[in-house]
Amino acid sequence: MAAERGGSPRLCPGEEEEAEAEAPPLGLDSLVEEAAAAAPSAGFRLTAVRREPAVRLQHGVSGLEPLAWSEDHRVSVCTARSIAALEQLSDVHSGGQEMVIHRTAVPAPSAACLLKVGPKKEVAECKEKFANSMDPTVSQTFMLDRVFNPEGKSLPPMRGFKYSSWSPLGCDANGRCLLAALTMDNRLTIHANLNRLQWVQLVDLTEMYGERLYEANYKLSKADAPRGELGDFPEFQRRHSMQTPVRMEWSGICTTQQVKHNNECRDVGSVLLAVLFENGNIAVWQFQLPFLGKESITSCNTIESGISSPSVLSWWEYEHNNRKMSGLIVGSAFGPVKILPVNLKAVKGYFTLRQPVVLWQEMDQLPVHSIKCIPLYHPYQKCSCSLVVAARGAYVFWCLLLISKAGLNVHNSHVTGLHSLPIVSMTADKQNGTVYTCSSDGKEALDKKIESCGSTYFWRLKLFLLRILYQSMQKAPSEVMWRPSHEDTKILISDSPGMGSTEDDQEEGTSKQASRQSLCDTGKGMDIDDTADDSLPQSSDIGGREPMEEKLLEIQAQIEAVEMHLTREHMKRVLGEVYLHTWITENTSIPTRGVCDFLMSDAGYDDRTARVLIGHILKKMNKQTFPEHCSLCKEILPFTDRKQAVCSNGHIWLRCFLTYQSCQSLVYRRCLLHDSIARHPTPEDPEWIKRLLQGPCTFCDSPVF
Repeated sequence: MAAERGGSPRLCPGEEEEAEAEAPPLGLDSLVEEAAAAAPSAGFRLTAVRREPAVRLQHGVSGLEPLAWSEDHRVSVCTARSIAALEQLSDVHSGGQEMVIHRTAVPAPSAACLLKVGPKKEVAECKEKFANSMDPTVSQTFMLDRVFNPEGKSLPPMRGFKYSSWSPLGCDANGRCLLAALTMDNRLTIHANLNRLQWVQLVDLTEMYGERLYEANYKLSKADAPRGELGDFPEFQRRHSMQTPVRMEWSGICTTQQVKHNNECRDVGSVLLAVLFENGNIAVWQFQLPFLGKESITSCNTIESGISSPSVLSWWEYEHNNRKMSGLIVGSAFGPVKILPVNLKAVKGYFTLRQPVVLWQEMDQLPVHSIKCIPLYHPYQKCSCSLVVAARGAYVFWCLLLISKAGLNVHNSHVTGLHSLPIVSMTADKQNGTVYTCSSDGKEALDKKIESCGSTYFWRLKLFLLRILYQSMQKAPSEVMWRPSHEDTKILISDSPGMGSTEDDQEEGTSKQASRQSLCDTGKGMDIDDTADDSLPQSSDIGGREPMEEKLLEIQAQIEAVEMHLTREHMKRVLGEVYLHTWITENTSIPTRGVCDFLMSDAGYDDRTARVLIGHILKKMNKQTFPEHCSLCKEILPFTDRKQAVCSNGHIWLRCFLTYQSCQSLVYRRCLLHDSIARHPTPEDPEWIKRLLQGPCTFCDSPVF
């Protein structure tokens, strides 16, 4: 992938011929397309183009998130045999301005990783015992668990990598980024690329952590009671679970104080690596910079998170009043998300939380896949705040954290309707707060249309099809509308206003009308056999409604239901803009309270997102209503209809479908299909209302003129 200004980079000599061949399915082009699928924000224009030719990988990608970018502009790709590291460099051989891709690889270890749960002889005896157990719950669980049997035997070997994480810039001996790699068989290692040609393994953290647990008899503290013998299968599982890594993440570079022999203190750079284990524990390694190996390890502390079935980990760093606060955000496969305090006494300028902060506590079975932390500036509080964004299933969970005089304020909600299938990858731009998500619901042209137009695309398409069906099922006129009529359109003078009529004239007119009606009936009767197959079913003598008319009424009800759904979705969007851009008890020209009451007026409408959003807005409004008033009589305009507003004196004003404000002017705009009207923006409108007024019609998606 290349920026718009730079063109597409080319490969190093010797790789050009291979890459020009037909691209196999194991290429970076599909991964780049996934990363570029999300539409950029208005403030940040991103141009992503497919690289030609595609960079071929020697093996298929592996892991949940195979791509990882570093601060020194390198990308790593987890594959089934190695981690491919790609870097764009200037072509020093050609003398031009073209870029080449420099490729290196971190090979997977040839030997399987066996977690240290006890002496080798005792472990071998226990494995033989569990494999031959007469209890199928023990033997089958043991044989099918690849953590217990990484070598596989009859099963395929656990080769490849499942996750990689880059350190901040300035951690290795050359001032570049380190790479933490986690293999499929749970080996966690740290590598450095010192001479740009090959990677060097600096330390095996899985081996070191296993030795620490073995020396401590697999207890986190001396006060812990002994759990049991290795021969007990639950204890055998516990010892494996407490050292099976799930994720690992680097912190930012911090400063620690080191005491010299003469009792003087000097500032030393350090970095933390948090490792999340299967049982919920978190090991926090502290490394002195530059990191050279085991001798650079300062400490290792273990934190009990209390999270069952943990799935993801991220560092939370928040700066308030020139003081930095740090913690660890942990997500569960069952749904909860919380921030854990991290004791950083030796770190200069950092303080931590007093107790864990629960961001989401419901066990709703929506697994947390990815977590990002974005520093923002609050426009009303005039201070910094922290935005935590997490992918939970097909939804994006966001939580805004703000420190005030009352303490730490937490506001959270969900963004729904972005994807139809679970999110597989998410990233965030910390410069402007843009979040990019990618789902497995396709890359076809239809999905691109959905991503650009929003989740209501299918509903608008359904509305369009229902309208076409309704028009096609209506009864066709008996005559062609454009053909001139030959009937006598003259009227009798007696029918003219102010003229009298005699009985003879009335009888004559009545007889003419009766004869004309009889001729029409006769003509219908003559053609009834010819049109029997094409005519609509006739109504019964007992006054029943025609089946076709009932069908039309049913379709009309479906059209109204779809229009109401689109209206409610747009109302939620408008309320979301109001919530994000207004402060407590702030009056806007949008009838916020009326829209909230309209959404909740239907007892059958149960939308948790709308209820949570309305709850937050009502807290901000603080029992204020801020109603609209009629410009003619100054009476209140109630919000009882989404299309118009009627005051108590009968003055009728049409409502803008984009902001639901009453259009109390003689000039307004309409969409191409005349579905709705919209008002013109005024100079007094804030920018977020002007953006709403630039939107298309919520029903037909046509522009408004």
